Amino acid sequence: MQDFVYIKNDVLIPLPDAIEILDQANDKEALICNDKNQKAQIYAPEINFYLKNSQDEILDQSKNVLTLYKARASVYDLGLDLEQSKEVQNRLILVDSDTQTVEFLKEHGFKVIALSSAEILAVFGSVGELCAVVKNQGEEVEIDFDFLLFKAEDLSVVRKDFTRQSGCYNLLNFENLEVLLEFLQSKSPKYHYKTYISYNASVCQYHERRSEHCAKCAEICPTVAILKDDENKHLEFSQADCLGCGGCISVCPSGSLDYAPMPRESFFTLCEFYKDKKILIIPKKMSLENLNPALPKDVLPFMIEGEKWLSSMHFLTLLQNSGANLVFYTDFVSRGSNEAITLLNTFFERKFQKKAIFVAKDKKELQNVLKEQEFIQDLKYDFHNNTLTTRENFAKRMQEMIKNEDFGSIESGEWLRYGRVEINPNTCTLCLSCVGACNVGALIADKQENALKFNASLCTTCGYCELSCAEKDTLKLFRSGMEFRASYFEYQTMAKDELFACIECGKEFATKKAVEKIANLMKPKFGNDENKIKTLYCCADCKAKVMIKAMGFAGQN
Repeated sequence: MQDFVYIKNDVLIPLPDAIEILDQANDKEALICNDKNQKAQIYAPEINFYLKNSQDEILDQSKNVLTLYKARASVYDLGLDLEQSKEVQNRLILVDSDTQTVEFLKEHGFKVIALSSAEILAVFGSVGELCAVVKNQGEEVEIDFDFLLFKAEDLSVVRKDFTRQSGCYNLLNFENLEVLLEFLQSKSPKYHYKTYISYNASVCQYHERRSEHCAKCAEICPTVAILKDDENKHLEFSQADCLGCGGCISVCPSGSLDYAPMPRESFFTLCEFYKDKKILIIPKKMSLENLNPALPKDVLPFMIEGEKWLSSMHFLTLLQNSGANLVFYTDFVSRGSNEAITLLNTFFERKFQKKAIFVAKDKKELQNVLKEQEFIQDLKYDFHNNTLTTRENFAKRMQEMIKNEDFGSIESGEWLRYGRVEINPNTCTLCLSCVGACNVGALIADKQENALKFNASLCTTCGYCELSCAEKDTLKLFRSGMEFRASYFEYQTMAKDELFACIECGKEFATKKAVEKIANLMKPKFGNDENKIKTLYCCADCKAKVMIKAMGFAGQN
């Protein structure tokens, strides 16, 4: 199988030897091709789009075309979007449908039940395992089925349980009954789907916590691909129901979710192909065949699968890797991506007096913003570390731009939240319950300094530390936004104490404040018992020795 194949068209320039050039599409297998008629694993429309519209020199175009092929190959190699399938049957429920459609599908071997919308109380489940709760002679009956077909001209008024599950389709999306039949036959008896989400429970801020502090992914998901098990505090994922939009990734504060078609390792590797290029981000759903904007010199398309998954870390990585502001060509910007764009544009306007990210929703806007795209002095920063969390990566990059300057602050968003905690050092006993509660490294214990430290730039403002604090009115969370100054991105000492040495053996075993607090609580209960009072100032080993010795002395008396 040839890796890179180019089918001749109206635009042809000398191409590198690594690319096989064909006069027309054939049955020969290829990995990546510029023509959808070729038998290839990947159709890359950006090849023709770039060659047709680029104003680069011919030699640069030739090099860049090879770069685009290699970029596609890299994403393919490092992607985790595995193909999966499940067995489904041919049981259909048609809602408010006509007799002709019902009879046509029955004639072609489908088991069809026709119901009105009013008869269906609820629909739940997943394709191949759907269940409808139906009114039948005054009783509620459950019907198991595989696909739901309904008619709706305006999806905004359609029942959510008709659109959130996989296996539910709008009949108006099909040109005729033959097209509908072909579609249903392609989905049965095997329903094929991809893995779009990968999940790391260890940094999830919902997983197995005592109370709910984050479930943004489940809240923003347009389907039932992510559901909450509130009893056990587990997230449940249904890859078959996932649309692959990536909206959950852009709002995940800790980075526990990653986009399987382009996970972090793949993304960082892909960025290397775009060094010193002006990046034009294009989601797969945006058609390029009839798009003809003039692409200024050094502009290179950056293709992505879904349109909603880019976070502040992704945007800033692209900005600093290319050294130029970005153009995002999309007719829809997700809530997470939108808040990330707002944050970066606010900072860039203060730091560079330039915009970070231009959003173009149509051809006219795209042509206009491409003229404004430029390289920005002192923006480039070469840093990739796949072991860091999403916020750690972003914080490192922001720190590099801010240095020792002060650019003010920005309010916290609804989805992209920043803030800080305040700790009363007089009442904090350094029990470190807050450190144990924080799974993103914003709160840490410095053993060398016997100090509790906090890095605001890593804090997701989930509030679990505030709930976990054992002391009254000691730790308070403020969702105050991000501060564009160096101290916000550094660990600050919030509370500090000396270690208390055991009065018997001299071993340091707890902080002075903790020992004194417990002693003050217990002394009134121990009365005049000097031995019991003495144990309050002993380590665990000596505490037992003191009590045993006291018991022996009492026995002798």
